[in-house]
Parts: sequence; structure tokens; C-alpha cells
Amino acid sequence: MPVHPIFMFALIAFFSHSAMSAQYQRPSQPLQQIVEQSKKVSTRLSDNKQWLAILTPESYIDIQSLARKELKLAGLRLSPEQLLPSRIKYRYRQLELVNLEDDSDKPDTITPPAGMSIAKVQFSPDSRFLSYIGISNHGADLYLYEIATRKSRKLNKVRLNASMGLKYQWLHNSRGLATNIAIDSKHSPAIAELQGPNISVTQGRKAPRRTYQDLLKNARDEAQFSQLTTSQLTIIGLDGKLTAVGEPAINIGFSLSPDDKYMLVKRITPPFSHMVKYRDFAQSVEIFHRSGEKLMTLAELESGEFRPSGSDSVRKGPRYIHWRSGKPNTLAFVEALDGGDSNKKAQYRDRLRQLAAPFNLAPQTLVKTPWRIADIQWGEEQLALITERHSAKKQMRVSFLDTESVSDSPASEESVNGQSKAMQLWYQKALRDSYKDPGRLYQHPHPAGLGDIFAVDNRRVFHYGLGASAQGYQPFLSATAIPAIGDVPVKENVSTRADGPVIQVKSAIDAASSATLWQSASDKLESVRYLLSRQPLRLIINRQSIDTPPHLVLLDVQTGTERILQQKPSELPAFRGISRQLVTYTREDGLPLSGNLYLPSGYKPEDGPLPVLMWAYPREYKNAEVAAQLNYSPNQYSYISAKGPVPFVANGFAVFDRVAMPIVGEGKEKPNDSFRSQLIANANAAIDTLVEMGVADRDKIAIGGHSYGAFMVANLLAHSDLFAAGIARSGAYNRTLTPFGFQNEKRNFWEAPSLYQQISPFTHADKIDEPLLLMHGEMDANSGTYPMQSARLFKAIRGLGGNARLVTFPFESHSYQAKESLMHMLWEQENWLEQHLGNSTNNKGETTLGTSASFH
Repeated sequence: MPVHPIFMFALIAFFSHSAMSAQYQRPSQPLQQIVEQSKKVSTRLSDNKQWLAILTPESYIDIQSLARKELKLAGLRLSPEQLLPSRIKYRYRQLELVNLEDDSDKPDTITPPAGMSIAKVQFSPDSRFLSYIGISNHGADLYLYEIATRKSRKLNKVRLNASMGLKYQWLHNSRGLATNIAIDSKHSPAIAELQGPNISVTQGRKAPRRTYQDLLKNARDEAQFSQLTTSQLTIIGLDGKLTAVGEPAINIGFSLSPDDKYMLVKRITPPFSHMVKYRDFAQSVEIFHRSGEKLMTLAELESGEFRPSGSDSVRKGPRYIHWRSGKPNTLAFVEALDGGDSNKKAQYRDRLRQLAAPFNLAPQTLVKTPWRIADIQWGEEQLALITERHSAKKQMRVSFLDTESVSDSPASEESVNGQSKAMQLWYQKALRDSYKDPGRLYQHPHPAGLGDIFAVDNRRVFHYGLGASAQGYQPFLSATAIPAIGDVPVKENVSTRADGPVIQVKSAIDAASSATLWQSASDKLESVRYLLSRQPLRLIINRQSIDTPPHLVLLDVQTGTERILQQKPSELPAFRGISRQLVTYTREDGLPLSGNLYLPSGYKPEDGPLPVLMWAYPREYKNAEVAAQLNYSPNQYSYISAKGPVPFVANGFAVFDRVAMPIVGEGKEKPNDSFRSQLIANANAAIDTLVEMGVADRDKIAIGGHSYGAFMVANLLAHSDLFAAGIARSGAYNRTLTPFGFQNEKRNFWEAPSLYQQISPFTHADKIDEPLLLMHGEMDANSGTYPMQSARLFKAIRGLGGNARLVTFPFESHSYQAKESLMHMLWEQENWLEQHLGNSTNNKGETTLGTSASFH
């Protein structure tokens, strides 16, 4: 495929005498097999629990597909000819429909025509149809597959406008669907030619936003964005009848009320921001009748560029605006009571309100919360589940709300320890505390078709999860009793410590009120995919073992009968027999750490040390106990991803993956204040452990990581002599180029200039004296990780006489997608490890694929 002229110019301009353009390469055969293996299937369950759709993903795309023309506007990457996102993550090549009630009924297979792929698969609420979006060179169309007749048909006559995403919604009565339809060119906004310079102005309002790519830059960008995203919101009946909802607009979101009488629509309104992505543009929130008539404007939301700094800060006005499940036509939404600024002291951060049709009365306040509301779920018996978040404390808490016991009277604001008497705490935990995570609630369709709600049976809720613990994953399904809300107060135990009080909140719902209904077998890893019925208890579970890939099983818990619904054999013969073990050890300060160690097939301790590839990703914590938690099962099948480090076990390397790199800042201490020292302590502990085990030669260990993991790699090479080489993919290395925060660091550059300087490996490029392989997608769209980050670090190392190699992948973003890119990435890593660690068992293949990659 010829290189696009624009890219050719960029390559010529960028390359120096040491740069070159070469052909894509293939790694050794075992690594090629990893890229070519089939991906994991996805599933959908019909509302009547009779049908299971098994979705087979497409394999990795080729570079020609990725190189198609695309426009980058306001955080969107668009195919202008197709009116589609140019990079659709989930596409399927086949659907298989399984009858769960009759195992003699042969599964039906739905395969799209050649040149078309399937996306956005849903069942109709009455379970008669399976709907999906068909994607072709023409664009996107809605298809219906009628289960009874086993026939498909296209529903729309005019193609969809899916520029804002592949979106459609079934009417709750299953008589039609709502979606965005493309408008003809005569109604499309015109694109004006540029007439002068581009000018940006600030008027004294703070706008502390992260560093984003693909933003609007000028009036022409604005006009193109408007033209490509303007669509006609339409209800399409199953008989083909069209009902236009309002006039053409930029419809960012829409939803039908549970009784199908009303539609909530969010529309982007000008002026468009040049500082934030489209989701943060000013918006109008409007209510329409199903007939298409506009009833009212519920809210006008200003641009999110003026949102205050802080993880828990939000923009002013209503948010989480949605239809309340279980009610015919009641809107629910959250409003900030602190102006959206989490830096302000406030007794209450948020309030949850509701507004019923005909929407002409004042909204009713259901509850006020001292923390920011992060999620809302609606359930039976007028219950709701409210999730609150406190990012500074890295805490979350989840409470049940009795929506019938609240009123707008001052008495309703009475609280115990800051929590409303209308709420009952279920659990509170650190954000990353997996041991205390009770999993997700079982939800089912409302009997009257009023949306999905969580089930409540005799004041019990049903929940299932992985059951992380110090003994490993122990997946479960449990029923937990909810005491009468308000009867038992929340208890608060306070102890003191040098840096201030420690508050431990105890819920009235304790372990004694929970009963385990099902748990995974001890010799397998089994987890609940779907709960089909409670009496008798029937589940669809995902089952795997150390030597058996994940597969779907229909299980009757009472009788123990099983039915295999989907299973595939292992596709990687070169990796059979590799061993995996959890290795636990401690840091010099006593903090427990862990990692997953993979060893080649047939390896024995008497064989001596192996070259080692370590792979990690730093994470920040406010609690050392949470930082030490394990997320592991000895029964988990080793799925080998091309993007991870495990492939190199086939080349005779030991691979230490998911190596714990916690950065802990307890009390008033910020984690990043000691980032470097903790990073080195973590790496030291890991290396010492592998050497003591006899697995590693201290002089033959490489460190690798992606994104923030790449940032970690560069820092470790700059500030230690622990590693023989490094691999850093899609990283950011100069934090002054991300001045308004990065990762979980909320202080900006002007608040902590020395931190930004010291934590940036670019500042210490003169100390990077080990070989470093840098890789980056030339179209990286991730916040902060401009391709320039890798280019500038490489130029610094080169100018200082260091040893580095920079490989950039045309058309790739933050995570590489094309088969050619992944093959070449593995080839680069394979050669780099062989060159700097040396391993005679590596047998590389170097077949070219015929398309260019860039080397520097």
C-alpha cells in the first residue's frame, strides 16, 4: 500500500541521518500464533432468559483498514464517507443463537454478507428479535433477525449517522427503535473556507484541563464537526414508519421513558470549545413527546472546560440525567450543592432529585450526600442503590435508599454521622480494595416492562463477584438481607494516629446477614455470567482451569446437571507446559508484594537462571493494606495476549508479569512525593526474590511497560542500575508537557514544580545509561501521551550519547490494533531482548509484510 503523501512529508521532515523506513517484520512462529489466535467471545442474554447470543469477534484488522481516511475532530476520529467512528473497537464476524430451554434445538448461526461486520447487538425487550448494526463501506444500517422465522432484514432506508457512536434504543414495547439518521446534503451545515488567522482568548476564568489530542483548532474544524455530526433523531417502527424527533441537531445522547411516551435528548450546542473533547461541550437537555414534539428544555449546561480542578469536581447543573427504572415516566438527576467544586468545604456535595411527567412541578429531592454521587441503580420495593466517591481519600461507599421515606421537609435532611436517615450503608471500602468488593447486583426486567431493576426478595438482594481474598479468587453468588432503613444507625469507630483521626465506618449490614448460594469449585475458576432463575437456581457460568480455556456452562445448582454452551480448544501448542505461579515477597519497609512468574515448559531449578522480562504498571494507594492485596487464582487459564510480556516464555525467558509497583501515600502524604524511591524499592524487592529463587541472573533482567508503565520504565533506568535494558511503549516522559495533572496526580505544575521536574525521566535523560526501546503510535489519542513524548526522549538520549531505538507505528493510536503493527512490535521486542539479554533458544523469523514502519 503506498504511503499517504502527508505521511511521507512528515517522515522526510522528521528523519535524521540515523532514521530509516523499513518493512514490517514478523516475529518467530510461536509469537505469530499469538497474534493470529481467535479472540474471546462476547454474549448477550434475552430478557425472557431463553436465548443466548454468542458473538465471535473479528480478528485483528490489517494496516490498510487502519490507514483509511479519517478526520480528527473534538476527540472524535471519524470516517467522513461512512459517518462512522473510524476505529470501532467491538466488531463481530458471526453470531450464534443458542436455545437455553431446548438443548436439542441446533444453534442458529447469523453470518453477515461479505464486506460487512456486525456491531452493537441487542435483543428486543419481548425477545422476538435480535438487532444489530451492520457496518459496510456504505456506512451503518440497522438489521433485525426474527428468531421464529430465522430471517434477517434491514430496517432503515436511509443510512444511520453514527458519528457520535453506534447508538440505538428499542422501544420498551418492542414496536420500534430510536436512532440517528443521516440527513441529506442540502440540510447539512456548510463548511466555510478559512479566511484569516486562528485566535484564542482567555477572559480570566480558570480552565484547568488535561492535555488532550484531536481538539478543534479553527472555524473550519468547527464547521466540519457540525456537518458530520448533525443528524435526525428518528423512531423507526417495525413496519418502517418514521417519526422525526425535533429538528436535525448534534444528538450526543437520547433515551425513551419506560412507558415510551417521552424522550430525553442531550444535544451539543455552539460555541464549540477548542480546549476539551466533544463530551464536555456545552449541551442542551430537552424533553420530547414520542410524537416528535418538543415539550421543554430541562437544562442548559455550560462547557466542561470551566469545571474546577479535582477528581470529584463536576460542572454546574444537573448530571446523570436518566429515566428512573420501575416508574413510567419519572426523570432522576444529580445536582452539585458545592458549585461543582470539590475543593470547597461543604456539608453536602450532591443531591439526588426526581421529576415526574408532565414535568411542570418543582423537582423533588430524594437525598443529599456528603460525598459525590458516582452511580445510581433502581430496584424493587422502591429501593435505590447509591454509590458515593471521595477521590482524595480514595474511598467509596454504597448505600440503599428508601425512596418512599423521603420528602422535601427539613426533617428529611436529618442524618447519622453525615448520612441521611433514608439511607442504609451497605459497604464502604478503598477504591482499589478488591477484598471488600461484594460484586454486582442481580438485575432483571421490571414485570411491567419499565426498565431493568435489581431484585429484592424478602428484603434480600442478590450479588455476585470474583471474591478476591488472600487465598485467591473465590467467585460466588450471595443473598444479603437489608435491615429496615433507619432502624439501625451507622456506627462510626474513631481511633487516633499521629497524622490525625482514622474513621472506620461499620455498616448495619454485616457478614451474618449474607448467605452464599453458590461458589466456584476449588479446582477450577468459575464465575457467574448470568443468573437465569432463583428457584430453581440456574446459572450460566464461565469456567476455566489452568489447562482448559474459558468456556460457558449452563448449570442447575440444585441437581448439578450441566450443559456446555460454548467451548474452544487451546490454539497455542508452543505454549503448552509453561508454568505459572504466584510469587509473594516483601519490600524493604515490610510492604507485601506479589507477581505472576511464568517459566518455560520443562524448566527445572537445576537448569539455572534464565534471562528475565519484568512487566509492570504503577498504581497509587492511600492504604498500605490495600496495596498489598492479591488478585490471582491458581486455577486461571493463562490467556496469552500479544500486548503483554508472556509470549517471550516461548523464547526461553522467565517472565515476571503484573509485578506489584504500589506507590503509597498514607495520611497527609501524597503518593507521588516519594514516587522514585518507592519505585526502586519495589523493583529491588522483585529482583532480589527472583535471584534468591535461582530463576534470575541479576545482570540479565529487562523491564517493560505500556503507557504509565512506560513512564515507570524510563524512571527506573534513569535512577537505578537494576536492569540490563528497557522496553517502553506509548509513554509520557516530560511532565511539564502535561501541566494540569497526570494519572492520579491532581496538583498542577505551578503548585508542585519541583515534583514535575523530578518525576520526569526526560529531565534525567543523561542518567539513562541502559539500552531503551521506545515505541509509539503516530496517532496516539490518549490524554498526555503525545507521540512527541517518545520522540523528544529519544532525541535527548541520542544527543547525550545513550543507547536507544525509537519505533513509531503509522496510523496507530495508544494501543496498537493492526496485525502488521502487532507482529512488528513483537519482532522488535524479541530482537531487543535477544540483543541485550541474549538467549540461544530464540529462533526468530524475519518475513516482511510489505508495508513500511518507521525506525529512528
